[in-house]
Amino acid sequence: MDIELLRTFVQVAKSQHFRKAAEILYLTPSAVSARIKQLEERLGTPLLNRDKHQVSLTPAGERFLEHAKQMSSIWYRACQEATLSGTVKSSIVVGSTDTLWSSFLTRWLGEMRQEHPECSLWAELHTVDTLISALLHGMLDVVVSFDIPVLPRLTIKELAMMDFVLVSDVKNIGVEQAMGAGYIAVDWGDAFAASLYQQLGFGSIAGVHTNVGKLAYAMIEQGGGSAYLPRGMVKADLAVGRMFVVEDAPIMSRPVYAAALTEQYESHGRLVTGIEMMGRSVQIALV
Repeated sequence: MDIELLRTFVQVAKSQHFRKAAEILYLTPSAVSARIKQLEERLGTPLLNRDKHQVSLTPAGERFLEHAKQMSSIWYRACQEATLSGTVKSSIVVGSTDTLWSSFLTRWLGEMRQEHPECSLWAELHTVDTLISALLHGMLDVVVSFDIPVLPRLTIKELAMMDFVLVSDVKNIGVEQAMGAGYIAVDWGDAFAASLYQQLGFGSIAGVHTNVGKLAYAMIEQGGGSAYLPRGMVKADLAVGRMFVVEDAPIMSRPVYAAALTEQYESHGRLVTGIEMMGRSVQIALV
């Protein structure tokens, strides 16, 4: 099957509009429509419901979408692998969330690149919801996350415990005031929220909710407020007095894990080395 047909279908499903998809793919809307029609003819079923303003997925389209994403990703990776230079012997595709990339994985990329130039590194940003699916379908070699389900196919390694502190732009405020109207609630997972409520004995009155730690950090930096953030993320701000730890708030700790498919972990030496180096990088970052 022509991979361009799959890429076009994925983009149309994402944008829900032929014209918008055409702009992103540098095609005409008629060319996009022709590709979708060709794909539907090959599959023998309609994938899209069409109207004048937008398109939506049919039940068949919904079932096919995830497979199309996976095939497109695997094809792209296969092309990259086939064109690796002679000095590159292996590759590692790493997926994680924005918070963990900014906390320590960027450091790990630089260290891994310097110590193992023969290994090609791919860094991908994912949401928590898509990480494990991408790993199980072979789109990623290793994922780094706070929450990883225990599955028979996975080898899971704990890298470190990461501390989260309640910080504010105001000095010497109490936890109840910090978790009032100016509190920015960052979704660090159900376990984090349940543990925090258990320790505090009361909930927050958050004006903003987000699942992106850097967004909460930027909001505090620009307009004030408070949030639970990784200590490493705010270390420099605490040192110069741009932010302050709310002293009577509990420090929350969460384990950071790396996971890989067991068959990959047991046969891919550089993957084992890379995960071991992640552990060292996170320890340095958390000091």
